[in-house]
Amino acid sequence: MFEESEIKSIESLERIRWDVWLAAAVVGLVFFGVVMVYSASAGQTDASGYLWTQLRWAALALIAMGIAMRIDYHFLARPSIAYGLFLIVVVLLIAVFFFPSRNGAHRWISFGSIGGQPSELAKVTLVIFLAWFLTQRHSQGVLDSFIETVLPASLITGVLAALILKEPDLGTTAMLGLIFIVMLFVAGVPTRHLLKFVPLAAITGYYFIGRVSWRWERIIAFMDPESDPRGKSYQVMQSLIAVGSGGIRGLGLGQGKQKLLYLPEAESDFIFAVVSEELGLIGALTVVTIFIFFLWRGLRACHRAPDRFGYLLALGLTTMITAQALFNVSVVLSLAPTKGIPLPFISAGGSSLLMTLAAVGILLNISEQGRARAKGGVSTSGIPASGITGEAQ
Repeated sequence: MFEESEIKSIESLERIRWDVWLAAAVVGLVFFGVVMVYSASAGQTDASGYLWTQLRWAALALIAMGIAMRIDYHFLARPSIAYGLFLIVVVLLIAVFFFPSRNGAHRWISFGSIGGQPSELAKVTLVIFLAWFLTQRHSQGVLDSFIETVLPASLITGVLAALILKEPDLGTTAMLGLIFIVMLFVAGVPTRHLLKFVPLAAITGYYFIGRVSWRWERIIAFMDPESDPRGKSYQVMQSLIAVGSGGIRGLGLGQGKQKLLYLPEAESDFIFAVVSEELGLIGALTVVTIFIFFLWRGLRACHRAPDRFGYLLALGLTTMITAQALFNVSVVLSLAPTKGIPLPFISAGGSSLLMTLAAVGILLNISEQGRARAKGGVSTSGIPASGITGEAQ
């Protein structure tokens, strides 16, 4: 038999309509990320600086998640929001070219010690826009029209992709393309329309990879990492050494060697290699398992969404986060060509963490309203579950 206190705890948990398990997984990854950023930055001159910076961004991002969680996601299903966010992102993506470049790329807007990458906002904006746009086209009965649906959606995506590609940032551009294809496919756009983008993707890949020497060299290095271990293959070779050195149980937290000026970008793009070296196969698989768990809960929120807009919004945000995690891990394990894509929730980087947790906040709001509708109750956002229609207004 349960004790009275245990029964009250269970009843209290049942009254929470948002996805506690999803939130717990995310918060756990965030604080794990703070620890790993501090450990990975040991080879830097100011390791404590990385720690406090990541802590500040984590606190701000968690606040953003809490705020987004309390805002009814239907607020985003408005043309003023969809087009307004798009215009803001376009302005910011143009503004980056008026700021000094870093490592040969214009990706940051910085004012003193405060700054961020507008491309992170661009990913979330594209998901919101496509969720609203495809919902409207479905309600109008023109979802299968290339001219009325696919072409306008591709133009919006193309503008964002072109500006980000100009920075240059091919990785984020590819993420935008993946979000576009997945959301249109799941929304019900005919496959024959999506196949029309295959030649465009091939031409873009040839022009921006095949004809750009340093990108093509990365492809060669990916196919044969040992061909140039001190040159183009240096990052991936050092990453593989870190992963292999960890063994089953790892060398111990803080005991990694590759981060000590051997492994480039250890605190950001290659932080999963540090996790593998210090916590071993057990720690690496635990992180991957939590991301799989996140995918499951995200898809659960998607399928329990009260309406089509919530369904597409949850799907897009879940795709955005899990695809990025998959790509990052693949790069570290040399299963994909080297590209600077951070590991969500864990890698150092303020704007990435902020926008990712804001996206999680939206997911939690969708899960809350989906559970409220399933129970026939009223969500804590104040919307009667029985009054939520099948389409976003």
